[in-house]
Amino acid sequence: MKRKILVITESKAIRFLLQTVLHDQFTTITAAEAADAMYWIAQTELPAAIVMDPNLPDTEPWELVEHLKTSGLYKHIPLIVISEQPEGELASLSANYNVDAYFHKPFNPIDLKKKLEALVNMPAVKSDKMLKAV
Repeated sequence: MKRKILVITESKAIRFLLQTVLHDQFTTITAAEAADAMYWIAQTELPAAIVMDPNLPDTEPWELVEHLKTSGLYKHIPLIVISEQPEGELASLSANYNVDAYFHKPFNPIDLKKKLEALVNMPAVKSDKMLKAV
């Protein structure tokens, strides 16, 4: 069974590109806005990883990244950011929010796929605390 990857970006072209590049190894779910992405996460199982643009039309810049990386429910999910922000600013913000990897637009989708494969196949960090849905 293929692992699910959630791609969140307003760009229809990038959503299509990533679906095409990742289709052989992953099931790619796409969302154009933060609200659609969070609705999907709430309705189904958690994705194996998330690839997203931090500048979404329905949130403040980096707001969803901050939510995902500080939430006890989602912070363990590998997160890759793709953005047009200047390289130095992108690196700084990504480090600030504990993003697992980042790519500056334009990016090589094959490099992103390799990074995604590495992140998804990394062993999870064990925690003493286990969250359960009741």
